[in-house]
Amino acid sequence: MGESVNLADWIQRKREQLQRLRPVDVRNLVPTVKDFSQAVSARRQNVDCPYLAVVTEIARATPEEGRLVEALDMGERVRQADSASVAAVAIGTDETAFAAISTDLTTAARAASCPVVVRDLILVREQLYHLRLQGADAALLIAAAISPAELRSLMEILSSMHMAAPVEVASESELSSSLGCGARLLVIPAFSSRSLSLALADRLLPLVPRSTTVLVRGPFAKPEDFEPLRGRADGVWIAGPPITSKDTESFLANLVRAAENG
Repeated sequence: MGESVNLADWIQRKREQLQRLRPVDVRNLVPTVKDFSQAVSARRQNVDCPYLAVVTEIARATPEEGRLVEALDMGERVRQADSASVAAVAIGTDETAFAAISTDLTTAARAASCPVVVRDLILVREQLYHLRLQGADAALLIAAAISPAELRSLMEILSSMHMAAPVEVASESELSSSLGCGARLLVIPAFSSRSLSLALADRLLPLVPRSTTVLVRGPFAKPEDFEPLRGRADGVWIAGPPITSKDTESFLANLVRAAENG
């Protein structure tokens, strides 16, 4: 297993990569018709039976968990996730943090019937145009990596392409700042080293307005991992375990049933 990637190093490497990024002719951009926000929202509002949407991440590595697998058939993994009835798939598209290759997003977007959200380190608007051209329906923004003004600008660009703008927050100040920028879809990380930890979610969830959709992202591996979040979050964003399981489709289908039915 490879080593994890910290945010400061990731930002430095990404800025070096962005120097090679080519301009995009925005006239070629077509707004998405797959609504990621709708796919994952309003779950916890059902008091009688609060259920959780499931987003599954597909990547060869993650910044938190390091290398997960050496080889990965992106199209097949997406089809398996679709068959398991996940609400959306998240695709890691950065070569440094996710060991991604250039065709991963296009392959995933063609294979998926559900919305595709990109997980990458977004620092400039041109990245969003490239991601939309490749089929992305949403892009994760990391509050710790950009200023509030940059966050607001990137959210507006995503909105102009009908793309969702989930914002990852890892502190009370990031939560407050993101809400002030107009964020209505939040993601809270749930990692302690490479293990699941809901400590941050326990701190931040009571501060999230009921009108704001919130997902908790972490290495969820079994149905009982979800129970502390039922009625408190709208969904879970599952990282490494489905990728390393021997039967991804069955693994995810079991988790989706548990998330929806308890």
